[in-house]
Amino acid sequence: MFKNRSKLKVKGLNQERALNEISKNVKVYNYRRQEQNLSEFEVDFKHAKSVEVHLENKGFEVLMVAHRGLFYSTKNLLKSYGIIAGLIIVLAFYLLQYNFVLKVEVWGAENGQIETIKDFVEENLPSHFKSKISTEDLELDIRNNFDFVSSISVAIIGQSLVININQAVLPNEMEGDFQPIVSSYDGLITKINLVQGTLNVNEGDIVRKGDVLVYPYTTDSDGERHAVEAKAEILANVWINETVTHYDYRIERVRTGKTIIKNQVCLGGLVIYENKTEVEFTDYDVENTARELTKNLILPFTLNRTIYYEVETKEVTENFEDVKDEIIEKARAKALIFLEENDIIIEENYTLNEAGGCHVVNFLLTISKNIGG
Repeated sequence: MFKNRSKLKVKGLNQERALNEISKNVKVYNYRRQEQNLSEFEVDFKHAKSVEVHLENKGFEVLMVAHRGLFYSTKNLLKSYGIIAGLIIVLAFYLLQYNFVLKVEVWGAENGQIETIKDFVEENLPSHFKSKISTEDLELDIRNNFDFVSSISVAIIGQSLVININQAVLPNEMEGDFQPIVSSYDGLITKINLVQGTLNVNEGDIVRKGDVLVYPYTTDSDGERHAVEAKAEILANVWINETVTHYDYRIERVRTGKTIIKNQVCLGGLVIYENKTEVEFTDYDVENTARELTKNLILPFTLNRTIYYEVETKEVTENFEDVKDEIIEKARAKALIFLEENDIIIEENYTLNEAGGCHVVNFLLTISKNIGG
């Protein structure tokens, strides 16, 4: 592919004499006679024009001249002014836009604070041109305008303005916004160790989810209340109830394992590529995903993928007694999900209810848990 040659297809009688004359001055390659009056051969690219003229002067008809090789491809490329202009424009655009900040990123802050800082930066940036941005001034402005910022660093990385902050943490006693300890469970209180605050319950009390256990204040001898952080260790026997229902006869939608995938590449809101595969499934589930194709790319390309899962409807007959242990274990597993570190299981039991082929398993888990926060 790198040899610079030209292939000529010639029509006419008595070609041998003309080729012999040509071969005295020019190398001839890959001569092939297709018919009595039709042949093909190759010469070096630099001799192609003179050979073509010589043949035509001898009365032969040159049906085709095809060029190949690195030199010819480069020459054609240099003649393609549109391609060269396009490459120059793309390169110029890249060099120009690389000098601008296109995105602001905030690290180390909470979600609500991130948007607040981004809005502040966008409003106060003198320009998106990198050379016009003073990271030192921006650090000072953010620190002076946001009390929750303890320390901050601002840097321009690529085309992103990266703001990394450490949040100021005030002791609880200085915040002054104290909340009561509220139960997150239903249970029976078995032990109380009050550290700080005012109790609202006693040992042996039954509490419901949402009940106040400890108020965030103390009362002095004069009857005055003083706000404090509520602290206590409160142990309770907590009840966790989970249910699983089984039908002896049921209709289920089951995936067959067959899928069809559609991909779509977008630039902003413009679709630039799409494989238009037809979905021939009668019934199916659909899952959509989207991810940015930003690695080693300048423009914001996005790959949108849609997966179609073929689904068939099946009638299932399954006797409860055959799967009883499995259903009970499933209900138990649902209850155990809520078990946390240091929780102690005190008792496990279940009940069964049946009506018209419908079986309901209620699994009750009793655990000892610290509900004091």
